[in-house]
Amino acid sequence: MDFLTIDVGTILFTLINTGLIFLAFKLILFKRVDAILEQRQQEVANTYQSADDAMASANSEKEKYAQAIANAKEEASGILSRAEKQAQKQSESLLEKAREEAQAVREKANRETQREKILARQELQGEISELAVELAQKIIEKEIAPEDHERLIDDFLKELGDAS
Repeated sequence: MDFLTIDVGTILFTLINTGLIFLAFKLILFKRVDAILEQRQQEVANTYQSADDAMASANSEKEKYAQAIANAKEEASGILSRAEKQAQKQSESLLEKAREEAQAVREKANRETQREKILARQELQGEISELAVELAQKIIEKEIAPEDHERLIDDFLKELGDAS
């Protein structure tokens, strides 16, 4: 039963070997593993920092675009307002021009009417003159009695009244 006995020397030797192996691992492998872990941790931190920077930049750009959109909307509103004012001015100008043209047409029509009236009066005067000449011829052609003379004058005045 030698194999079940506890040998202090073996235990100490095993503990010293384990400590030396642990120390060797710590000096050789753990430094490298720690360096790799630190590098990875730094890469992850850098990635997070880059993501935060990108997010901040994106938010900044988003605000710039929102401001640009607001400015564009404001500018579009201003353009529409100016276009409406200009259209209103043009409309008023066209209406004023149409009124002026209508007034000119009315004045021309009035002048034409006056001219037609003058022509009609001249024509009527010509007819009256012709009738007076005819009456004078009739009076000269025959000797008439005073009653016939008055009847001819009344007839002449009736014709004159009908013509006007």
